[in-house]
Amino acid sequence: MKSKYKYLLLIIVTIVTSVMIYNYVEASKPVPTESDILYNQNQIENNLLSNTNYTINEPNVVLNPYELSPLTAVVIFQTKDLATATVTIKGKDDDTDITTTFIPTRLHIIPVYGLYPDYDNTVIIECSGEEKILNIKTTPLPEGLVNAEKINEYDTEDLYFTTAADFNNVPVAYDKNGNIRWYLTKEYGWDFTRLNNGHILLSNYSMISKPYYSMGLVEMDLLGKIYAEYNLPGGYHHKAYELANSNLLVLSNNFESGTIEDYIVEIDRASGGIVKKIDIYELMPSNEGCNWLGLNSLFYDARTNSITLSGLKANIIINIDYTSEEINWLIGDNIPAAYQKYVLTNDGASYPNAPQSVIQINNTDIAFVNGNNEVITYRIINRTYEEVNKYALTDSSKYTTLDYVHNVGMVITQNNQIKILNNELNTILETNHNLYSTKLLSVYAGDTYVTGQGLRLGSIGATTTTRNGIVLFSKVDESITSKYNIELFKDVNRLVFMGTFKKNDKVQIILDNVLDKKTYNVQISETPYVKDDTNSQSDMINTVSYINEEGLKGKYYIYVKINGTVYKLHKYVWFY
Repeated sequence: MKSKYKYLLLIIVTIVTSVMIYNYVEASKPVPTESDILYNQNQIENNLLSNTNYTINEPNVVLNPYELSPLTAVVIFQTKDLATATVTIKGKDDDTDITTTFIPTRLHIIPVYGLYPDYDNTVIIECSGEEKILNIKTTPLPEGLVNAEKINEYDTEDLYFTTAADFNNVPVAYDKNGNIRWYLTKEYGWDFTRLNNGHILLSNYSMISKPYYSMGLVEMDLLGKIYAEYNLPGGYHHKAYELANSNLLVLSNNFESGTIEDYIVEIDRASGGIVKKIDIYELMPSNEGCNWLGLNSLFYDARTNSITLSGLKANIIINIDYTSEEINWLIGDNIPAAYQKYVLTNDGASYPNAPQSVIQINNTDIAFVNGNNEVITYRIINRTYEEVNKYALTDSSKYTTLDYVHNVGMVITQNNQIKILNNELNTILETNHNLYSTKLLSVYAGDTYVTGQGLRLGSIGATTTTRNGIVLFSKVDESITSKYNIELFKDVNRLVFMGTFKKNDKVQIILDNVLDKKTYNVQISETPYVKDDTNSQSDMINTVSYINEEGLKGKYYIYVKINGTVYKLHKYVWFY
């Protein structure tokens, strides 16, 4: 008789448990999930190339093929024999045509760069003695994006490729008359770099932490086709440099050290792995706070196998041997006694004051922006430096950056202006938004269109868990979502948790997929990873926290624990 009651009780418990699980599962909804841009582009490309049986007289013309670069197109056709194609994008003026010739091939996939917005563009294709004139109608510019104003004439066939300073704007290229001839629709930023293979390198639009630390770098062509994303656990900021072996030298962070903007890494281009780390904090320990150095630029000098860096916060320029990772020399005032042996002799030069954008002019000369309102050139010979030139800029700004172009001079980006310095300073273009960097570059750079899905390389690492206990009891309270402004979404790399909490609130995220439970502490801060950024005067702090996909797989139900109470959020997330 007792066994019958036990059996009946077991059935009842099983039914109740099943109903509870069923109700919870049915009540839970997936968090919003960002689509994978690499997968989407590959699907677009497969469709684009599913039929290439076109002729030069009746080519396939696709505007903005990768849905990221509206002033570009591809023209596809075949020829019976190997043939060379030439494309000309007609400018609105006779001297603003863009022309290039491609290598011989039978299947012609011709990238068309430099179209005008909201315009019936004339594009001429010449191949095998035939000429095809195409009319490609483009869409208007998005609201808020307008042509630049030409302030002074500077004759060039190249375009001014720019990135924005406020990170809410997009990369844009202007011709010499200020007309927009290229832009992207997403907020890729920091330094605009042309790689040796003709591709461009920009920061990822996804942030790893405020105020401006990108998740990593993106390599693409001007069509907007992404060839690689390089993710970094410490993110990316300000500047990257391509080495002779094609690897990338990148300004990053070592968040685990508790400091920021004092860390350089070398990325292997093939794997995305970090093959070298240089921590300036280990070379020059400081007690001047989290952002004690403020690295904002770097370049590599192959002749001396060294890197030169500018430290805005420490008022210093540093040169380091790249192999030994030891300091070669320092330029600055009030450098601590422990490092005086590295300080170069000053032959009457101004000292660096909040230096930024240090660049190499030649074997002896470097230039940088000093205090945001003057450009200084140093000549360094036999461990002595002298000031060769100093040019005052008319305004000061948060960011002023330099680029040196042979036979042109220095291209200066300051506020919303593009200037050229070559014996005299001239403002060339003025835009309607503040800029970060400008590169004067040819539109075509010998880059070859390559098919295939882009690669996501590197890693942002696995998120550290705390004690992973079993969730025995949880509370259902729909009001906590609005009370704490809780939002969740999933991008391709991580789960993003946002909310508004008091500084002393104890908050944890719990992920549960029955077989695996993970608990993560939430740092109450607007800037995850930056340990000393919780001195907000506000009672409530807008908080963002990330749980990286690495180390997780499957479907997880999401709970939040706030000040000792566990709440069901009726949300789940998939990790792949």
